[in-house]
Amino acid sequence: MFRQIMKSFALGSMITLTTATTSFAQVPLQNPDLQLSQVSNFRCAPHLSTYVVKSLRGVRGKGVRCVKFSQGNSRNPRIPRLAWYGEGNWGGRTYRHVGHAFYRGRNLVGSASDIYGNGENFKNSFPGNLKLQIISGSRIRVTGAWNEEWIRVRSTNYRPLRRPRTCGKYFDQYRVSDLAGRRRGSGLRCVLRVGRKHTTWFGNGNWGGNTYSHIGTRGRNGYGAGDICPATFGPICNTFGYGSLKLTPVFGGFNVTGAWSEKWR
Repeated sequence: MFRQIMKSFALGSMITLTTATTSFAQVPLQNPDLQLSQVSNFRCAPHLSTYVVKSLRGVRGKGVRCVKFSQGNSRNPRIPRLAWYGEGNWGGRTYRHVGHAFYRGRNLVGSASDIYGNGENFKNSFPGNLKLQIISGSRIRVTGAWNEEWIRVRSTNYRPLRRPRTCGKYFDQYRVSDLAGRRRGSGLRCVLRVGRKHTTWFGNGNWGGNTYSHIGTRGRNGYGAGDICPATFGPICNTFGYGSLKLTPVFGGFNVTGAWSEKWR
């Protein structure tokens, strides 16, 4: 994302999603011994679309966007058209952010916030001042507060940032544990405030020592999530369809049931 010369993603009072698959979600599907050096073939897939980023103003930098598409349109503006996790650098200065975009009439309006406090250089928030244009199945242009274009690729030569441990002030932050207290593990949830609040979040952590990272957002049938699958993000690599999660508000956070069994506090 790009902000002129600088650059700089949530869950309602009750988020109900059905079609549960397993209460012990995010189990590893890949070899847990993947090495962090295996990043020359970076891709967000298979559950998210991978885009590389270029500045529309010629600013030097490199970055990726892991995009989860949803069913939002001009007749259903409460549902996002897409949500994403992004990271990279502009001019050697690192950033990490979460965003989503909703239709307002015929315009696709985006909001995003930086995750910071983990060594990132940018600490900004963009409440509805991004304009997204889905130019084709392979290109997305972002103007307004940013000036960049996303190009869809199968993979790219990119080394990810270190896993975040904190969200920064632009998110509702929760720590995660097993709801029933049976699984060993912990995690972080960064729930986006800007745009339509309590709709989109980034999460990471580990279950039984196996790490994961994911993006969650809303569809017509409820909420779902997709894991970001490269080695640095974690060997756990699953997808959870829209309507497969139920988040029940409790004092201090949420109890998550359905396909997951988690406590967010």
